[in-house]
Amino acid sequence: MIRLILMSFCLLSVSLVSFAGHNIDPKDWLVVDSIEGITLYQREHQDGLVEIRVDARIRTSFSAFMLMLEDTKRVPRWLHNVNSTQVLAQLSPTENIVYTTFFAPWPATNRDMVTYSSYRSNDAQLILDIQDASTYLPTQPGYIRITNVRSKWVLTKLSGNETLIVYTAFANPNGALPTWLVNDLARDGAIKTFQGLKKEIGHYQSLKHPIINH
Repeated sequence: MIRLILMSFCLLSVSLVSFAGHNIDPKDWLVVDSIEGITLYQREHQDGLVEIRVDARIRTSFSAFMLMLEDTKRVPRWLHNVNSTQVLAQLSPTENIVYTTFFAPWPATNRDMVTYSSYRSNDAQLILDIQDASTYLPTQPGYIRITNVRSKWVLTKLSGNETLIVYTAFANPNGALPTWLVNDLARDGAIKTFQGLKKEIGHYQSLKHPIINH
């Protein structure tokens, strides 16, 4: 089974940004941090939360990236604060319904979310779209459901086997998390996730994806 999982940073509450390819409107975006080839941006959101965007240039194929996302058992090794992922249904070779659980810092309640994921690719670009699918699974005991999920991964081929990865998202963590904590978690989780991604993705470079061959 082709397993496509939702990748999201720990308890993010960030906003989807419209873009074509990797050209994103830079208006109002401020660079928060730049480390190890990872650039973190933020801008103010109307409800007090900050929107987050992450760009990174990584040596990888599209095939390796998708294989890493589909390897559900290893996701907690690199995706910050993720506890588990499970494919609930495969709708097509490129579409899935996925259940993801997240650790929350004490004393907050752990979070979970249900998402619909689909991807498309060509020689130059891979695009992974993710949408909320909360109605697919009832709320689970011990978890607060993350809702209104909208996110996108865009991978664009550069020269020298480099790939530009741009991630943007929106998700409502719900519950009683204070705004300052959500913002801090978003910034910290974004950097740690991409640091983990850069380390983990090397394990998949010599493997071949059954659908993506570039």
